[in-house]
Amino acid sequence: MDGIRYIHAADLHLDTPFQGLSRMASQGGHLARLLQEATFRAMDRLFRLCETDRPDFLVLAGDVYNEENHSVKAQLKLCDGCRRLRDAGVRVFLAHGNHDPLSSRLTAVQWPDNVTVFGPEVESHTLEKDGRVAAVIHGISHARIKEGRNLARLFRRDQGNDCFQLGVLHCTVEGQSKADRYAPCALEDLKSTGLDAWALGHVHERATLCDAPFIAYSGNTQGLHVNEPGPRGCLRVTATPQPGGGYACREEFVRLSPVQWARVPVDLDGVAHLNEVENRITRALEAAAEATDPGCEALMARVALHGRTPLDADLRVTANQEDLTERLAHLQTGTPSVWIKDMAVETGNAIDRHQYLQREDLLGETLRLAQRMEQDGDALHAVAAPALKPVYEHSQLRHILAHPDDERMRALLEEAERLCADLLEAR
Repeated sequence: MDGIRYIHAADLHLDTPFQGLSRMASQGGHLARLLQEATFRAMDRLFRLCETDRPDFLVLAGDVYNEENHSVKAQLKLCDGCRRLRDAGVRVFLAHGNHDPLSSRLTAVQWPDNVTVFGPEVESHTLEKDGRVAAVIHGISHARIKEGRNLARLFRRDQGNDCFQLGVLHCTVEGQSKADRYAPCALEDLKSTGLDAWALGHVHERATLCDAPFIAYSGNTQGLHVNEPGPRGCLRVTATPQPGGGYACREEFVRLSPVQWARVPVDLDGVAHLNEVENRITRALEAAAEATDPGCEALMARVALHGRTPLDADLRVTANQEDLTERLAHLQTGTPSVWIKDMAVETGNAIDRHQYLQREDLLGETLRLAQRMEQDGDALHAVAAPALKPVYEHSQLRHILAHPDDERMRALLEEAERLCADLLEAR
């Protein structure tokens, strides 16, 4: 049995507007053009990778574009790229997901003959090398936007072909944090099919769920907002036959995204002057830019200010944050260019917490209660749960809000302590 090489990509979301950047994009110029073209540039890099590597095939595991945008540009550019791969001798297997279900396809687009688009039922297609079947690729597309069926249970290994067999599916595997749980399934559903590997889409974070069979999310090719940080791209997979039967898969991540998101922490503990605030933000952003991978053209940063400082109140004024952002505009000319999306001010007043804890007044008692909750997670949840219950059990909000984990609870406690100090201590 021969080895198989394939490239697995998903969630290209071509022509999707970046979230939370309307103000910045409206400024025009280089950034606006970069943001508008970022998903297409990631796709072009994907096609160039295939042209260079000449894998046996390329898998696109759903949400290649967004149905709600009806982007003719996205679908035609995808078709152009597939023609390039036809000329390079690379086959393409495409499954549609919840954002680009079959109902959203442009029927006027004529795909080149190297492209296989999976239909609403599981299909199996063979790939030949040197005149014999070297692989079977199984796949299914979402027929509609809200696919609630367990599609994984519809797959079965082709017993008539003793070769590498791959499943292509856009789905939510149990245990993956995803609010919109389309085509839900369990890991065991995928394993029980007898396939050698799975190329999954829908979850934007890269993840390998199992080594044998090899089951992986490639993640998206370009992060779309600040909560999708770090490099994004595709997986280069090599499947090697084993002496005892089956295949061992080796994966390699390949970065494609021209724009990278990052949360950049800046410690302002004890800082009393604005020029030092500016210096620290500058150094932190420069370090974040240096840490990006080659190929990153722009770093979109959320600057997270923390620490206790007498400048706490000033830093919380929106106009002051805008002035600081303007002062740092010179970083936009670097490589990569650095842009500040916004500032998350998580600082606190420069108080002597130890001294305050000794006070016999309402503030002292409040801080002592906060200290006990900080040291005892059960006490924190006992106090916070009744207060948060109306929010997290609201008839509409409970479907979109996840209960805060321990880290989030500690952050809420710290913020509550800061507010109490501000309100109870005379200024």
